[in-house]
Amino acid sequence: MKIETSMDWNTVSRELSRQLAALPFNPDLRKLQLNINRLVSELSVLEVEARRTKKPTLTEPLLNQINEAIDRLEKLIIIATLMS
Repeated sequence: MKIETSMDWNTVSRELSRQLAALPFNPDLRKLQLNINRLVSELSVLEVEARRTKKPTLTEPLLNQINEAIDRLEKLIIIATLMS
């Protein structure tokens, strides 16, 4: 799963929450999801700034960081699923 804008996060977040709910309680994975949520909040602020200044590349570093974090969380969910 990847996001292109902060608006895509709702769909991805719901899917990750569904996968986390199927696992035994794991607060570390839930914290990772909350941290990604905070990054997405920062991204939404940057997107507004990028639209205002007409510099769409302003969001790319943070967007890449968020997508890497989502990928990492998905892999950890798969590992946790296999271990349970």
